[in-house]
Amino acid sequence: MFVRELKRVNPDVCLVQESHVESVNEGMKIESMCGYKAIWSFGCNRQYGVGILINNNLNYDIIKFDFDHSGRMVFLDISINDVNFRFLNIYASSPSCPERRAFFDYLYKYCVTSHFLILAGDFNFIMDSSLDKLGGNPDSGTEGRVQMRKIIQDFDLVDAFRYLHPKKIITTWRGPNVSTRIDRFYISSRFASRCLKNHNVWPCHFSDHDFIGINVILDNARSIGPGYWKFNNSILDDGSYNLEFRCFWQELIQNQNITHEWWEHAKLEIKKFTLAYCKRKSKIKNSRKRDLERRYTELVLAEYNNRGDYLDQINSIKKELSALALADDRGCLIRSKSDYLDNNEKPTKYFLEKETKRGKDKIITQLQDLDNITYSENPKLLEIARNFYLDLFTRESIDITLCNEFLADLPGLDNDVSESCEGYITLNEIQNSLKNMNSDRSPGSDGLSREFYLYFLDLFGPVLVELYNSSFDNGFLCPSQRLSYITLLCKDRNNSHLMKNWRPISLLNIDYKILSKVIQRRLSSVISEIVGPDQTCSVPGRTISDNLHFIRNIIDYVKQKQLDCAFVNIDSQKAFDRVDHGFLFSALSKFNFGPSFIRWVRLLYKDVSSSVIVNGFVSELFPVTRSVRQGCSLSPLLYVLVLEPFLIRIRKDLHIRGIKIPGCIEDAKATAYADDVTGICSNLSSVEHLLATYEKYGRCSGARLNKTKTMVLAFGNLKTSTQQFGVSWVESQKILGVRFGHDITADDNWGKICNNFQRVLFTYEKRDMSIFGRANIVKVLACSKLWYVSTIVDLPAGYLKRFNSSMFKFIWGTKKFEPLKRQILFHDRRYGGLSVVHIYYKTLALRLKHVHNIINSKNVKWNYFAKYWLGHSLKNLDSSLASNSVPHGQVIPTFYKGCLTAVETFSKLYPDFVWHGECTTKQFYDLLLNSLFTELAVVRNLPQIDFNLVWRNVNNSFVDPQARSLAWRLVHDIVPTMWTLFCRRHTLEKKCAFCDQVETVEHIFYYCDKVHPLWGVIRNMVNILTLNKIKLDFKLIRYLNFPKLSKFQLEVILVLVNLAKQVIWGNRNDARFRSKSVTSQAVISQFIEKLRFRITVDKSRLSAVNFYHYWLVSGMFCDIDREKLVFNF
Repeated sequence: MFVRELKRVNPDVCLVQESHVESVNEGMKIESMCGYKAIWSFGCNRQYGVGILINNNLNYDIIKFDFDHSGRMVFLDISINDVNFRFLNIYASSPSCPERRAFFDYLYKYCVTSHFLILAGDFNFIMDSSLDKLGGNPDSGTEGRVQMRKIIQDFDLVDAFRYLHPKKIITTWRGPNVSTRIDRFYISSRFASRCLKNHNVWPCHFSDHDFIGINVILDNARSIGPGYWKFNNSILDDGSYNLEFRCFWQELIQNQNITHEWWEHAKLEIKKFTLAYCKRKSKIKNSRKRDLERRYTELVLAEYNNRGDYLDQINSIKKELSALALADDRGCLIRSKSDYLDNNEKPTKYFLEKETKRGKDKIITQLQDLDNITYSENPKLLEIARNFYLDLFTRESIDITLCNEFLADLPGLDNDVSESCEGYITLNEIQNSLKNMNSDRSPGSDGLSREFYLYFLDLFGPVLVELYNSSFDNGFLCPSQRLSYITLLCKDRNNSHLMKNWRPISLLNIDYKILSKVIQRRLSSVISEIVGPDQTCSVPGRTISDNLHFIRNIIDYVKQKQLDCAFVNIDSQKAFDRVDHGFLFSALSKFNFGPSFIRWVRLLYKDVSSSVIVNGFVSELFPVTRSVRQGCSLSPLLYVLVLEPFLIRIRKDLHIRGIKIPGCIEDAKATAYADDVTGICSNLSSVEHLLATYEKYGRCSGARLNKTKTMVLAFGNLKTSTQQFGVSWVESQKILGVRFGHDITADDNWGKICNNFQRVLFTYEKRDMSIFGRANIVKVLACSKLWYVSTIVDLPAGYLKRFNSSMFKFIWGTKKFEPLKRQILFHDRRYGGLSVVHIYYKTLALRLKHVHNIINSKNVKWNYFAKYWLGHSLKNLDSSLASNSVPHGQVIPTFYKGCLTAVETFSKLYPDFVWHGECTTKQFYDLLLNSLFTELAVVRNLPQIDFNLVWRNVNNSFVDPQARSLAWRLVHDIVPTMWTLFCRRHTLEKKCAFCDQVETVEHIFYYCDKVHPLWGVIRNMVNILTLNKIKLDFKLIRYLNFPKLSKFQLEVILVLVNLAKQVIWGNRNDARFRSKSVTSQAVISQFIEKLRFRITVDKSRLSAVNFYHYWLVSGMFCDIDREKLVFNF
């Protein structure tokens, strides 16, 4: 019946669940009957079995496949019409099966792919009971939903049916009194948006499930190229690699001269060595599996001819294969768990990348060439991109006369300052530069990472010193150092077919970046000597906030004084990419940099070339004769130096009139942060002259004014002067990310921020995170979006309320009630809180820091305006601010009223605070937060307990974050036992989930018959560890105030006790919400299993010495026999 239906529908790919196919012969028989190629995971005893069938009429190439050995999962990597897919077909465990969650954890690693992912099958649970279920208990059948949400979020998948029909109710499986949609397709969102056409459901007369199918249009899909090799940093954790590499290196470098040719050869040999090492390790790992699989196939064929004779052997091998698969999976879980423990649930690079991945979609589907013809084939896309950057990075002729004119009046470094940038590269400079480079960044064409160089710095440091200095003498770098790969980031997804809307980022080899970092650090130490205060990018002691305070202050000033003013936001087309190298080197000379420094910079740009990467394919290289490379730490500083001649001309040009700064002899004429340049003009002729001057500057520097994107924001009488000079005159505009203009509302600056804030929380709200992890997400990913804008403009009370409401709902994971006062959560974790950000106090701290900068006379132009408005008001803090030698305003703008409010609030708390000297925003914030501190009720009620010790043990990072979260709740008495909920009138039920007693904290965690035997097991372990020094009672279990122990003893006991509480609470929830039968022995068994897994994790992540002190020294937990763990409990 199945074959007949398959022939009738004739799909290109068919995914089958519950196939009941148990042998190779059965699979081959189906293939011959239906004309499909099939990949199976065989079932057994006429149960389970899944398969992927590919129509032989399809144009395809199989890349690889794999399957489990229990008939529940098979995956296939396949190229169809040159588009790469991963099909992942599953038959999930039934709702009553306790392995459901483990199955989806196991599935996670198979979702990691660069291909388009199609995950489909019988999931055996629903995601939304209101849309996917008819009849039955709406709360049942959802086990696995949390794990599936994580897969959906982490791999950017969409439910194909819900994508097309968000609210439509349909089911695919029917029972006597219930029907559900448990059969689903999940596909990559970027594939769905371009290729998903429809989703069909039709009846299957020989099953209680319906058929489901999707139609996709491959013309809109895009295959991904192989990319290039990158060193896997995780290998550095392998001690054997470290030892073998050092031996390999000694042989490689022995009796060798450090030449360019040798270094190029050495890097290739490093790659070969690393690939060979990984291949060898993988081969050893897979050898046993292949032997078993071969034997399994032989036995299956033998069993087909002699029924029953080989069944025991087959089942034995299947068990061993399953054990190996489980070991692989546990390895994946161990690494995941190790990261989880090591990172302490901090939102590290992975989370940050997830947060920004939508803006970093690098897939190019089509491009338009110079003849306005649009192409979508990868070879043509690569050709268009290469030609575009070949043209962009090719030098054009410049006006030498204008060049001399703009460089005529540049300030020069004093000779002794210039001398500090001279000389050969030293080992100390290499070490400092490498340590200060950003980690986990994409390497260049050689694939070697910053972490690799840092790990073997003792080997590579002296070599690089000799290599760089010989390159300096020779006048050119190694070929691979001169090559960069260009990766593209889309700036405008709506117009992604135009090459100008892709930003090029140069992926430079680390040996190049180390050298450029050394030169950058030399330049950074002197650049403020020659660059005026109008520029802030990468100049030490200056920030982007200086530009924004300056602009906001001028706008407030011209509004008060009703002055004419125009802010000209100059848009420079491909600013970094058009920098002329000749102009750059001439500028360096005029700034009085020495010959050695200039030679180093020339070296970095001598005969350089690039290749562009499009959809994983790398183009042929092409020469680069202009630009400063985006992705190089030196580039921003070089661009600042290239721009400075233009700004100097503006400052000195009498034809350009700016705004008079109160109390200052200079006018405000311009402000710049990298290529974001804003001119400030008081009349139309100045605007015209400013634009003309920039165009002249472009003819000698390579810069090109983009008039269509250059905007003018005008005030006073200039507001009516629209549509002049070929630029746009606007009512408002964003300058450096903050919107300024006429009739600006709170929504203009805070609306989008609020949406992004809530989107972050929505993204993570369904993740299985501890309360500490949620607090970290709020602090690092959500609230971090507020500080940049709130530094410049006030945060309205309405938005503050919305931020706080969303934040605390996310932390508690509920909208119903908050178990603790918010004030407690603001406390530092050392004192029982969660270190949650107090948003209002943080904004006050930002204002206080601004006032502190005013008082300490920071050398920036915005300070003149600040003193003009606040001088008299702040005279009690610094009498010099009220000097009559400078003018003072009467009407204080809104921003500075907020500053005065902050000062007033702070001064009441700290009347004797000394405003002169150093004080950071964080220090102001901590002082404000200290005023909130009150003694916690639990501390007040239990004076005999040392709560400093309690909180230190609760927060001990050796303990799993989820277990710590439960411990924290227990100390605060907010674990939702039935008695707690009854007392708060949330329920009428009081009974324990395990027995008829009242479910108090004491009962469920200690005295209940189902859990008390577990404490007997733990008590024995603790007695052996401490030689019977500790009496483990409930108060000690709850508050963790253990007497003085060694670090290793204490942390092991904390793991034991907290893991036990976690196991107890988990079983309690299974019994209450999933009607699971629980025995005391099952609780003990689960504890032992989880403890063994924890010890296994620690073996992979801890040093041998620490692992010994934690888990081996007592002899009670485990031993190591020939590098394998042997458990003793």
